[in-house]
Amino acid sequence: MTSRPDLVSLVERHRLIAILRGVPSVHAPALARQLHAAGIRLLEVAFSDGQGEPGLRAIRALGLPGLHLGAGTVTTLERAEAARQAGATFILTPHLIPRVNAYTAEHGLGLISGAMTPTEIMQAREQGSEIVKLFPAGDLGPGYVRSLLGPYPDLKLLVVGGLGASNLAAFMRAGAGGAGIGGSLTRTDWNAPDWVALDARARALIALASP
Repeated sequence: MTSRPDLVSLVERHRLIAILRGVPSVHAPALARQLHAAGIRLLEVAFSDGQGEPGLRAIRALGLPGLHLGAGTVTTLERAEAARQAGATFILTPHLIPRVNAYTAEHGLGLISGAMTPTEIMQAREQGSEIVKLFPAGDLGPGYVRSLLGPYPDLKLLVVGGLGASNLAAFMRAGAGGAGIGGSLTRTDWNAPDWVALDARARALIALASP
């Protein structure tokens, strides 16, 4: 078993997790190269469709230096096992899933468990999630992050859902440890990907997330 990654340190250092959802697996390696060149070092490949597992395997095969690969939308033990076999070193869930959370600890995987309320957040931490995925953060707003950090000043939050250039900096100022960004970062016409625009978007978001 490999040692569990220190996700708190990784997220606080790199700030952004790029979320690949609905990206055709044939394009996943090229997109990963593009994001890596722009400075992205944390990547989540969503397992919500049939593109996730082959996409993750293809990216892992690139061996990009310093890139940490996670699997997202892991809602079952079967998905967790598939993600581990495909090369994920950390798992993200959209909500609390105790069986999946226990699986990550058993197999030395990092865990970012999804939660929204204070009770759910504390349960996520008790189940091994050192950094908690606040979802849907865009609907809750930066003020919600600020309010949580009042009674829980040591809370480490990854804000996910509805994040982009218009609100990312505000969430960082509110005290979020990092952000997971999907559509606003990776959206393009996959019949004719605009790699220049994808690169520019990634660099702009990295700058907005920087301390």
